[in-house]
Amino acid sequence: MKKINKILINDPRYRRWQKPLEAAEICHRARQVSEGQYQVISFDGGLLTLGCSSPAQAANLQTQRTEIMAQINQKIGRQAVKRIRFEII
Repeated sequence: MKKINKILINDPRYRRWQKPLEAAEICHRARQVSEGQYQVISFDGGLLTLGCSSPAQAANLQTQRTEIMAQINQKIGRQAVKRIRFEII
């Protein structure tokens, strides 16, 4: 995919898809890291929104925020996730 990316990077039709594709990739990697602890809701502008089932679970995940970000960013290969927000769903 990186070869295709290098070819299409200058194509204006491709540029409009870059953000949605990046968000989809980051959400996919976050799901891989989650191990069922949370649901991935969205990614936008460095903010990853994760869903949890209870306030207690959100508080527990809040303490693991740095580790979760590090694991996701490591899977992606760059520092894309800068913040995490937890929502009760």
